[in-house]
Amino acid sequence: MDEKHRNILVIAIAVTVLAAVLVSFGLPSLTGPVPEVKLPEVSQQQPVGEDGLLPVTVGPDNVQAVIATLARPESYYRELTVTLSWQGGSAADQIQVWADGGYVKTISTASGSVQHRLVADGSVYLWYAGDRTWQQFPAAAESGDLAQRVPTYEEVLALDPASIVAAGYERRDDRDCVYVEAEDALLGTRDCYWIETATGLLYAAETYEGDRVVYAMTESACTIPLDAGIAFALPDGTVLHESGAG
Repeated sequence: MDEKHRNILVIAIAVTVLAAVLVSFGLPSLTGPVPEVKLPEVSQQQPVGEDGLLPVTVGPDNVQAVIATLARPESYYRELTVTLSWQGGSAADQIQVWADGGYVKTISTASGSVQHRLVADGSVYLWYAGDRTWQQFPAAAESGDLAQRVPTYEEVLALDPASIVAAGYERRDDRDCVYVEAEDALLGTRDCYWIETATGLLYAAETYEGDRVVYAMTESACTIPLDAGIAFALPDGTVLHESGAG
């Protein structure tokens, strides 16, 4: 693949899979703010058993309804690795994520750069290690996920059902997950998602171009809920929120 096509692919993946690769848990940069995602209300039509458990079988025809019944925790800490690959190279981003009560902060380390993002009070704050000032932008509903550089729930739920080629329960590492595989005819790529049933969080995701993985995200650590006393603060020391503070 030549340089021009590689750049187009990376941009396309960023927009559709991460909503902006390499800037934020950048998803757009490999680090960015993770907004609290509102999941659809569970309706009578959704496949939840009388005991409240997920159905025994999951397939392309009902997987989106199953995912809609999951709810991610409001408070957690986790560590992610996001890797972008192309012919002749790759770039990896190590991301730490703290989320509590709608506040999300991330620290992303890639190519020797340490980027901080904080999603709070309708704004995204961005700065780098050593800075005392920051950039501030309006937050969107996806800001929190973009900060983590992970696909959003909305992306999976908004997939054209006809694009879903495989789905089911699958064991990934030691986690029980709902697996979804979809094809993007426009980009010629295949997207795979593993959502952990115990947490409702996206545990892993991969995008393939042919047989080659061009995007991969994996969770390496997760703590629920977040420990008390974790400050969500700006680089000048201003604390906007503290976990366990009521």
